[in-house]
Amino acid sequence: MARTLLALLLLASTHANAATSDERPTRIPPPLTTELELGYQSLGGNSDSQTLNTRIGGTYLKNQYRHSGELRFLLAEKDGEEDKRKGQIELQSDKKVNERTYVLGNVNYVDDRYGPYFNDFTLATGMGYQLIRRETLQVEVEAGPGYRHQEPNLDELDDDDIVVRDTVDELILRGSAKMTWKPSKTVEIGVRLTGIAGNSNSTMEAEFNLTTDISDFAAIKISNNQKLNSWVPEGLKKRDSAMTVNLLFKM
Repeated sequence: MARTLLALLLLASTHANAATSDERPTRIPPPLTTELELGYQSLGGNSDSQTLNTRIGGTYLKNQYRHSGELRFLLAEKDGEEDKRKGQIELQSDKKVNERTYVLGNVNYVDDRYGPYFNDFTLATGMGYQLIRRETLQVEVEAGPGYRHQEPNLDELDDDDIVVRDTVDELILRGSAKMTWKPSKTVEIGVRLTGIAGNSNSTMEAEFNLTTDISDFAAIKISNNQKLNSWVPEGLKKRDSAMTVNLLFKM
């Protein structure tokens, strides 16, 4: 009996030591994460152009709250003259209702010097739901009502500039879907779809991101943005697109 008890104690001790050796300290992510993106392109010779694009983003998580925001800026010059200048800021706050559902408030402002609308402001609320919550795959969908204010770009640069002369104030419906997939430790693929429906105009915007880590704090990010408008002034295209290659710094 004593020998049997001693054998059981030795076996339990061996399993305990093995479990302890296999355990690894769990890294708790900080509540605040920030990102900085920088991209620059300069072409010379037959075509003289420079393009600068930047993005600053951050997310703060605490208890059932999640606050996120980002600031984007794009400046392009061609043959010594400014060709495009666009700034955008987006803020969103979420509060969890249960494990998968949350309520949200979203504010988005666009200042586009060369677009049909000089100022484009939307304020929306609604509900969000986390469809998939895995370590390597996350999918969220959001929907709700909102309000849109747009001011026309009456500051004409040339006499033949195409502008919209009507100010827009209307109720809208906003929907969004976000997916983040990490097929490996150093690669992340992100997709975001945002749709806004209103009486004056409806838009659908799709953003695709591919991020490859260089180190723990730096990565290369390739982004492709496509925006489709249901109506534009005569002479303008309904689809706008932009592709950028940036250095991403994680802080």
